[in-house]
Amino acid sequence: MFLKHDDKKRRLEDTAGGVESVIAAGTKFKGTITGQAGARISGSLEGDINSQQLVWVEQKGRVDGNIRGPFVIVEGELNGNIEAAEQVELRKEGRVTGNIDTVMIAMAEGCVFNGQIQMRGKEGKSITFVERRTGGGRADGSDQSLPS
Repeated sequence: MFLKHDDKKRRLEDTAGGVESVIAAGTKFKGTITGQAGARISGSLEGDINSQQLVWVEQKGRVDGNIRGPFVIVEGELNGNIEAAEQVELRKEGRVTGNIDTVMIAMAEGCVFNGQIQMRGKEGKSITFVERRTGGGRADGSDQSLPS
């Protein structure tokens, strides 16, 4: 599940398994989600998530509770902590109010984070991720990636 050197620009969601629990857009759920599968939150969850796979809070998603799992993507809103993560991505629309405990983190320009980050292990190792872009990539009109 870790990104290999030659795969360093693969998105986190491309490396995760396909089985997941889903809270659909427009759905509100109150309780705890626990399981081996991943979870995708497009609606609203009031409670904790304990997963062995990827937990993805999508753009319209909102979680009021803690997330415990190895891989976490936040594009929506999280009011709670991320615990025991191997890799966390805060995407440009992501908003987190809480603490993060992780090995690796990627924060996109435009995300909002209020809390503390505790990083353990893998001293000095950085990763990159690629978001799908619409239109030209850079202000000069070119679509080339910036050096990492």
